[in-house]
Parts: sequence; structure tokens; C-alpha cells
Amino acid sequence: MKAIIVDDDQVALHSLDFLCKKIPGLEVAAIFDNAIDAIAYLKKNTVDILFLDIEMPDFSGLELVESISNLPQVIFTTAKAEYAIQAFEHDVTDYIQKPVTLPRLQKAVERVEKQLKDQNRSGQEYIFIKSNGKLVKLMLKEIQYIESIGDYVAFVMDKNQKYVVHGTIKAMIEKLDLPDFVKVHRAFIVNISKINNIEDTAITIGDRAIPVSRAHRSLLMERIKPL
Repeated sequence: MKAIIVDDDQVALHSLDFLCKKIPGLEVAAIFDNAIDAIAYLKKNTVDILFLDIEMPDFSGLELVESISNLPQVIFTTAKAEYAIQAFEHDVTDYIQKPVTLPRLQKAVERVEKQLKDQNRSGQEYIFIKSNGKLVKLMLKEIQYIESIGDYVAFVMDKNQKYVVHGTIKAMIEKLDLPDFVKVHRAFIVNISKINNIEDTAITIGDRAIPVSRAHRSLLMERIKPL
């Protein structure tokens, strides 16, 4: 991931640059001590993260965020906690109070990684599987659940369609790292949008009762966010 740092405080600017270099996979493409130069850079270049101080002379970090469309993931860094509410009103990814520490910086970068991953996943509409010697395109919205059958897994679809492929539930949940799919049992992955009802130890999809293990129930409830 590429980042730029904007801070009028030279000590804070170079300190954050130093810490960023300690995080694998994070590249600081440029550093700026004023917002105007940063804006000019962002209009011509694409980065994943904008580390941004709030209080700066002439043009504040908040003004920078308001002046640019299609911003990268923004992480505010500031010495004053009272800016937190204003910062999150601008839908930033994170807010770090100075002095920035490496553990706190790593946590913020991990949050960016998750946000970017979720954005990429949200646009995915289909997958290809190899079944009966050919590649078959499956629309994600049509998958009801995935069931383990020995050394194989079955994709159970709308309209009573079923496709069997060689593999494991563990491998499938890693490949289907998508918000709508959750593992509810060692033998089942379900599409949350297809669930009709949930009981203590089972869920119903269509006319099929699918077991829910105690170990996986909490994740299921976290995903569905019941009122």
C-alpha cells in the first residue's frame, strides 16, 4: 500500500515516516509539511492512505478532506483529542492521537487493509468452480449454502441446482471471504441473505434445516446484526 504524510510539525512528520517504514507492505510515497502541496500531489497521483494532521497553518487537515473528492483512506493524526468528533464526521478510517506509537499505527493500517478488502469484495458478483471437468460460473446471490460431503463440497443453489467440487469447507470459506457468507458448522457455509429463520441450534434455508454449532453461533449473530 502507498501512503503520503501531511504534517506541518517536522518532528512529527519524520517520526511518522520512520514508523511507517517498519510496517511491511507500507510504502511512504511522499511527505508534505503543508496541505496545499499535498492537494496538488493527490490530484495527480493515487495512494491508499493519507496520514493527515488537523491543525496546520493556512489550510487545515479538515479543509483538505473537504476540498478533495475520491480521497484515499484518511487517518488523522493530531495532538488534540477534541477533534475526534469532527474527524469521524468526515468519515475517516481512523484517528490517532499524538505521539503516534508503532502498535497504534499498525492497528490503523490493519483497519485500512480491512476497509480496502471489503470494498474490493463488495463488487464481486460471481465465482468460477471446476465441476465435472468444466468451469462453471456461479452467481453469488444464487448460492444458498455449501455443504461438506467427505472429500468434496456441494454448492446448493436456487432452483434446486447443485454443483459438487473436490475440496474442503475450510478452503471454501477462505476463498469466499465475503460479507454474506459465514461458516455455521464444520460442515456448512451459508449465504446470510438466504436464511429464513434462526433457532438455538439450527437455521432454515428453504425447506432445509442446517445445524449451527455453538462455536460458530456468535459469529453468525455478529454478521446478521439482529434488532
